[in-house]
Amino acid sequence: MQPHIASGTGKRPPRILLVEDDQELRESLAENLRLSGMAVTEADSGGAFHAARRRAEFDIAILDVNLPDANGFDLAASMVGDKLRPGVIILTARTGQTDRIRGYSEGADVYMTKPFASEELLLAVRNLLRRLAPEPLEQTNISDVWQLDVLLQRLVAPGGRSVALSGRESLLVEQFAGRNGETIARQTLCEALGYGAPGPENRALDAALRRLRQKFVEAGLESPLASVNNLGIRFIPPLSVQ
Repeated sequence: MQPHIASGTGKRPPRILLVEDDQELRESLAENLRLSGMAVTEADSGGAFHAARRRAEFDIAILDVNLPDANGFDLAASMVGDKLRPGVIILTARTGQTDRIRGYSEGADVYMTKPFASEELLLAVRNLLRRLAPEPLEQTNISDVWQLDVLLQRLVAPGGRSVALSGRESLLVEQFAGRNGETIARQTLCEALGYGAPGPENRALDAALRRLRQKFVEAGLESPLASVNNLGIRFIPPLSVQ
């Protein structure tokens, strides 16, 4: 389910739920967001996070991973099935690929590692707001190649049509960048995505590819992904990454 924005950002300020137990950092980030025209609710724990969500709807939830009574990954996962789920930005000092994959698996839209500048978080929030309530693409924005926008997590086809990607789908497509149509072994893709070894009992990669191909169908696009016998998967057209 795609994240939800309660209403357009033109008539009211975006509503942000900032969950961070470091008071100094939280207040600094909140002040910077408020100065940029956003309405910020601060929370210093998992309990305060749940209480805030019972009282109001939010466009974006910014979640620290290490909280005194909760884990930011778990808080993100708790919202996955919600009809009015906000966009999710994870803040953490954990830089490993395993943690990054876990963050996206639990429903994060953006995974940011500490330390970071307040301006970087502000840019991430603004970009995520645009992605959750996108404007129609300019028809003149035509390229000869497919373009992967990693920050906004969307894949733009020649002609301007786009496909919104989950965090893990973005990671999957990113593996084909710079490969010039080269076939990538399924084992390599599984390792990059944290799926483990492919096999009859592990069809996670197949499921991910099936969901991605369905998105191409829904967007009226021919899938650029092709299976090559038993060798692996290739991205047929040229692909660039922004």
